[in-house]
Amino acid sequence: MSDDTTSADAAVGVTGEPAADTEAAVETPRAEKDWQVEAAKWKALARKHEGRVKELAPAAERLRELEDAQKSELEKLQSSYEEALGAASRAQHELWRERAARKHGLDDDLLKFLTGESEDELLEAAQVLASKLAARAEAEKPKPGPAPDPTRGQSPPGGGSTADQFAALFAK
Repeated sequence: MSDDTTSADAAVGVTGEPAADTEAAVETPRAEKDWQVEAAKWKALARKHEGRVKELAPAAERLRELEDAQKSELEKLQSSYEEALGAASRAQHELWRERAARKHGLDDDLLKFLTGESEDELLEAAQVLASKLAARAEAEKPKPGPAPDPTRGQSPPGGGSTADQFAALFAK
């Protein structure tokens, strides 16, 4: 019977404890299979739950409709009031942004860079943005050249041809 030893028996040392190097060799493939099995299990569960969510979505929508139907008139008015209040707040904020941009001469493309919660914050942001743009435009402005000569292209007071003018110049 000692000739019929298995790999598990070979892994056990003389003292009855498993050999360390053999145990590591046995555990590596097993651990790899364990995580693959675990991953497959979780993937299957995820697919199962995704299918369940798709099945329950119409029921959830129907429940929401029933709850809305059961709301009292006061609750309906209150929710519509809150929606209107939010819309008014967003419109007020957009108006502040527009005013700040127009006051400082900013284009519509630059509105997205104006951020702030109050009108003062938006005005300050618009002022900073406008001053930065003005400074950059000033730096990129071409430098003025020499002043134009108003006598250029006119004939000299002595008149005559160019040859006569040269002769008079050398005669002096």
